[in-house]
Amino acid sequence: MNTLVPRCSDLCGRFALLGAALFLVGGAPSVACANVYATDIRIVGSTSGTLDSATVYVPCDNAVLILYRLNEPATSGVIVEILSGTNVIRTFTNAPGTAGTLRGENSLIWDVRDEQGEVVTFGFYNVRITAAASGHGAWTEISDPSNPDIYVNQPRSIAVNRNPNSPFYGRIYVANSASGFRPESDPGDRFGILMFNADATRAGDSGFSAGGWFLNEATSLPWKIEVADDDHVYINDWYDKGVVIRFDPNVSPASRLPVLRADNRPESANLSGPFITGAGPDTRVWMADTHEAEGAGVLAWSVTANGTLATNDTGVTVVAAGTNSHLSVAPYDVALDRSNRIYTIQFSDTSGDPAHRVMRFPAYDEQAGARTNADWRIGSGEDNLCGASGVAVDPTGSFVAVSFTGLGDSLGRIGGGVRIFNADNGAALQTLTPAPYHDHTDVAWDNAGNVYVCDNFSQLWRVYSPPGANTHTTLAPQTLEVSPPPLTPYLQAVSHDNDQFQFTLCGRTNVDYVIVASPSVQASLPTWTPVLTNNSSSPIRLISVNAPPDRRFFSAYTVAPAP
Repeated sequence: MNTLVPRCSDLCGRFALLGAALFLVGGAPSVACANVYATDIRIVGSTSGTLDSATVYVPCDNAVLILYRLNEPATSGVIVEILSGTNVIRTFTNAPGTAGTLRGENSLIWDVRDEQGEVVTFGFYNVRITAAASGHGAWTEISDPSNPDIYVNQPRSIAVNRNPNSPFYGRIYVANSASGFRPESDPGDRFGILMFNADATRAGDSGFSAGGWFLNEATSLPWKIEVADDDHVYINDWYDKGVVIRFDPNVSPASRLPVLRADNRPESANLSGPFITGAGPDTRVWMADTHEAEGAGVLAWSVTANGTLATNDTGVTVVAAGTNSHLSVAPYDVALDRSNRIYTIQFSDTSGDPAHRVMRFPAYDEQAGARTNADWRIGSGEDNLCGASGVAVDPTGSFVAVSFTGLGDSLGRIGGGVRIFNADNGAALQTLTPAPYHDHTDVAWDNAGNVYVCDNFSQLWRVYSPPGANTHTTLAPQTLEVSPPPLTPYLQAVSHDNDQFQFTLCGRTNVDYVIVASPSVQASLPTWTPVLTNNSSSPIRLISVNAPPDRRFFSAYTVAPAP
């Protein structure tokens, strides 16, 4: 059972801003209440590193490049800290409006020195970035509707990676359920999954993938998307009445894994979702059966060791639907908060329909069986809550966002939009809608409290920021190792002067390094010709060779010292 996380409203008062610096004036909160936040943090040292680690060799290199993205300007500044364990050894403060606080990609260079100007000791270091903003006076759209990159021909669903320990933290996934007119040139017209960074730039190689699954609109249809705590991306194929496929964060075809198959679907069910809780062997899949005639309600499955559902496992009903339940017709989508309370919606596009549109049920208890009595339910007979199509709970469990397609068609449509409700009692708090005739098909939250919506009428996705000053701290997923030079050397800083070809070699001291040359970098070792042997008491040495008459590639390898 997950524990309830404190609300942002209970924590924001613990922060105070002084100039460009951010100070904690109380205990460190367990949740951030922010709309600006840093994502896509990358550390580049002597090597580009991996998603988990990077290395800088000292004294060969005395600079580390730190890159990060901000989803919007940090109007109260950004602080970048270098950590050794829990100790802060260097702090960089970026004043509002300066480089390092702007929307999009930002960077800084660390000279591998501490606050006293001394080169740090060999070991492992972390990077922590805190972005702060003065905020907005009301809910404000922070996406740019004129940005052509956020165009999606038919945006069906949206999800955001909320795993702060992931290099994909903040990545946005949008399902396009129909091809547009220019799929060859515009990713927004391609049938499949679009991927974005938190600043709305394209993510990955092209910002698009069909996953090797959504290849034909006549046989597949990407429906709801959910990102699990372990970064796996789960996508519901609506064409096959609820099949769920799991992918890696890049939605690569090689990662494709059918999790929920036809044999896992109860008879006559039309499954919508999923919602995912847990990770690894503790993963659970939650789905809504949209079939209105004797539907199964909200169901849950536990995955097996290989990440799929057991053969012929048709799930457990956790919220029953029908005349004896507050879920009187059929659910359309499902979400859970950190206390495992269950939020669901009923899609209705009939004027005056008495069915409740949004409701919350207690956490499922195997001993008590399927839930039938909601903690609260709202929307009976309300035409401005027609077409409930997506539901999501914010990270603190304080707010519920619901998307509505509305009642009617085109410019005669009413009730379309996204609405924010109090998670405790269902009280209406805010309406996010650019115009009454816009139909909205899905909604999601990021880990910083922003709401993401699919505006089908405008053919784009939007982001809204909550009101109030805010701050958010992100710890880089990469660990930086400050290390002495490796035994295997590397070459850099090429120059040409006075018929001499010059470069530096970084390696171990008092080790013989043989410099070799070849006309082709693909050549096998015997075709590399020795040029000279170098031995030095310095880890960095300048190598000069006679400039070759034609193209040459140079490399180096070690010679074992004599016994």
